[in-house]
Amino acid sequence: MTADPATVGVAPGAKPSSDRTLSDRVFPGRSWSGLLPGVLVVGATLVLAIRVAGVDLAEALLFTGYVLAFLTFPGTVVWRAVAKPGPSLGNDLVLGTILGLVLEAPLYVLLRLFDLTQLIYGYPVAVLLGALLVVRRRRRVGPVVIGRARVWSWAGAAVAGVQVLLVANQVWSQRPVDALRAPYVDEPFHLAIAGDLLHHFPAQMPWVDGTPLFYHWLVYVHLASAATVTHIELIVLMRSMSIALLVLLAVGGAYAAAIRLTGRKWTGFVAALVLATGATPDFFGWTSLVSPAQLAFDSVTRAFDSPTHALVIPLQMILMVLVVEMIRRERWRWGPWVLTVVVMVAVAGAKSSALPTIIAGLFLALVISAVLRRPRMVRTLGALLASAVAVFLVAQQLFYGGGTRATGIDLNGSTVQRLGILMLPEGETLPGSAPWAIWVCFTVGFVLLAVPVIVALVRGGWRRPDFLFLAGTWAAGAGAFMVLSHPALSQAYFLLGASGFLAVLIAVSLSDIVPVDLSSRDGVRIVGCAALGWLVVVAVRLMVGGEMPAGGEVFTPTLLTQLVIGLLVLAAALVVVLVYVRRSTIATLPAVVALMLGVVLAGAPQTVALATIGPAVPRAADTDIIGPGGVAAARFVREHSQPDDLIATNAHCIGLPVPDCDRRNFWIAAYAERRVLVEGWAYIDPLVVGLPSTDLNNSAYLPFWDPELLAANDAAITRPSPLTLGALREEHGVDWLVVDRRYRADLPGLRRELGQPRFKRGLYSVFDLR
Repeated sequence: MTADPATVGVAPGAKPSSDRTLSDRVFPGRSWSGLLPGVLVVGATLVLAIRVAGVDLAEALLFTGYVLAFLTFPGTVVWRAVAKPGPSLGNDLVLGTILGLVLEAPLYVLLRLFDLTQLIYGYPVAVLLGALLVVRRRRRVGPVVIGRARVWSWAGAAVAGVQVLLVANQVWSQRPVDALRAPYVDEPFHLAIAGDLLHHFPAQMPWVDGTPLFYHWLVYVHLASAATVTHIELIVLMRSMSIALLVLLAVGGAYAAAIRLTGRKWTGFVAALVLATGATPDFFGWTSLVSPAQLAFDSVTRAFDSPTHALVIPLQMILMVLVVEMIRRERWRWGPWVLTVVVMVAVAGAKSSALPTIIAGLFLALVISAVLRRPRMVRTLGALLASAVAVFLVAQQLFYGGGTRATGIDLNGSTVQRLGILMLPEGETLPGSAPWAIWVCFTVGFVLLAVPVIVALVRGGWRRPDFLFLAGTWAAGAGAFMVLSHPALSQAYFLLGASGFLAVLIAVSLSDIVPVDLSSRDGVRIVGCAALGWLVVVAVRLMVGGEMPAGGEVFTPTLLTQLVIGLLVLAAALVVVLVYVRRSTIATLPAVVALMLGVVLAGAPQTVALATIGPAVPRAADTDIIGPGGVAAARFVREHSQPDDLIATNAHCIGLPVPDCDRRNFWIAAYAERRVLVEGWAYIDPLVVGLPSTDLNNSAYLPFWDPELLAANDAAITRPSPLTLGALREEHGVDWLVVDRRYRADLPGLRRELGQPRFKRGLYSVFDLR
C-alpha cells in the first residue's frame, strides 16, 4: 500500500511543527546518501560519454546543467505540486525530469513560432519565482524524504549502469561523435528534422522544400530546445547526450513508477530488470530473429536508432502513474486530470503507436468496471478514455496529417517479415506451415512471459481497474504486433512501446503475489526458484544447440520443438504448485512465479556480458554514405548562411545513382541545418504528395512526384547556364549549390557561370547563388 503523502517522512516522536525550522519540515530525517546510487550512475555515464563517445568535457558539463535547470527542476516542481510527492526525493526527481521533457516542448514551440527563443533562459528563473511565491503564500511545503541508500537502490542503479555500459560498447564505441561519414542510415533523417525545428516552426521535412512535417516529431523539439540552450551541435546531442539521458530515464522511470505504485522498494528493481533484460523465452539462440521481442536490446539500444522510441518509453512511465493514481483516487481532482491530458498529447506526439494501446487498456478497464457495476470508477475511466480518444484524433491531424503511414491489417505480416530477416540461402524456400508455426510460438512466448501477470489476474487482479489498465495496454501492444503490418516492420513498435507497461505490470503482479511478511527462508527459496528457471533455459539451449537450420525444410519442426519445450517448462511450474500446495513452509505461488520469472530473465547474463566485455563478433564497418569532405561542406553552408536560405544538390541517392536507387539521402539537410530543394525523398507519406499508398511508394525507392522540379534542379548542375541557374535562383529561391562529384555535374560550367566555389574539399564543391 502506498504511503500517504501527507505523512511521508514524518518520524515518530518528531518535534511539533511550531518548534521546527522550515528546513526540518521540508527535509525531515535528512540523509543525502539516498541519492548517491543515481548520482554515481549519472557520473559514470558522463565519463563514458567523454572517454568512449568523444564528447567534450565542457559540453558534457553544460548539458548536465541544462538537464538540471531546464528539465529536472521545473518538472519536479510541477510533479510534486500536481501529482503530489512520492515516496522519496529520488523518485520525484526521476519522474519530474521526465515531466520536464513534456513541459519544455510547448514552451520551445511557442518561442520558436514567434522567434523569441532568447527568452528561453528565463524559464527556470520564472519557475523558481513562481515556486517561491506559492510557498510564501501557502507557508507550507510537502515533506521531502531522501533517506539512505538501501540494497534495492544499489540494485536498481546496477541495472541502469549495465545499460550505460551496453550503450558504450554497442553504440558509442561503434559510432563516436567524430565518425560522421558512416552514420546509421536513418540518423541523418532524425538529424535533419531536429535541424529544421531548431530554426523553424511550423517545420517541414527539409530534404524536399515545401513538404509539411507529418511525423512523431516531439523528440526533435527536445533536441532543438537543448541545442538552443547549450549551443551544442545536434549530432553530439543525438549520438550521445540526449539519447543517453532518455535511456537512463527509461530504466529509472520503470524503477520509480513501480515503487510509487506498489509502495515496496524491491519492485522498482524488478521493473527495471525486466525492462532492461527481460524477453520472451528463447530456447535455441537463433530464434530471437522470429521471437516476439528481445526487450533487452530492442527497448534500450534501439533508442539510438529510433529517437522517437527513446522518448516515448519514459513518457509512458509518468502517464501510467498519473492514470493509475487517478483510478485509485476516491474523488476526482482537476489538476491531475489536466496534467494527464497534457502528457497524453506528448505521448501521442512522441510515437504514433503509443496512445492506441493505452486507449485499449483504458477501454478494457472501463468494460470490466461497467460489468462489475462500479459507477464512480466508470465515470473516472470514461473521462480518461474520452480524453485519450480526443487527444488521439487531434494528434492524427496535428502530427500525422490523418494518415496511417502505410500501416494495415495482415495476420501474417509480422511472421512473413520476420522470416524474411532470416535470409535463408538463395534458392531455399520456407514451407507453407512456417507462418502458423511462428504464430503459435508467438502466443506461447507471450504466455510464458506473462505468467506472473496471469497468476495475479486469477487471484483477483481482474477486478481491479488499475491492474486491468496496465495489463490491457501491454496485451494490446502484443496483439497489434501480431495482426498489423508495415513495409518497414514498424508494427513492432506497438509491442516495444508497451515494454515499459509490461515491466511495471510484472512488478505490480509480484507485489500482489508475494506476502508482505515473507520469511527470510521463503525469500531464499523464491530466489532459488528464479535461479532454477534461468538454469532451465540455459540447459535447454546447451542441449538443443543454437544453430539456425541450414534449409527451410526443417524450419517448422525446429520451431515446434521450441513450442514443446516452452509448454513443458510451463507444465513443470504447474507440477510444482500441485506438489507443494499443501505445504505451509514455503510460499508456493511466489516460488512458482519466480521460477517463470527466471525463464523470462534468462538473457540477463548475456546482457551483462555484452555490456562489460563487448560484442562477440565485431560489427562490420558501415558503408560511407557521405563522401570525403561532405560534412565539412554542409557545415560551411550552415556557418555562412541564414536559416531561411535554400540549398540545391545533385545528391539524391545512397550509393550509385541508378534509376531505382535508395532515396534515403538526407545528410545535407541534416548537417547544414538548412532546407534543400530536392535531396532524397524517402519517408514521406505518399498521400501527402498526391501519390497512392502502394508498396513501392511506401518504400525507399519511390519515384519523385514532381519530375519537372527534379529536372530543373538537376539541369542547373549538369547543364549550367544563365537560364537553368536563373530558374533555380528566381523561380525556386535557391541560394546555395552543394555539388557531389560522385554524381553527374559540370563543374567547369558552374565555375564559368558562378566563379570559383566558396568551398572545396574532397568530393564536394559549394557555390553561392545569392
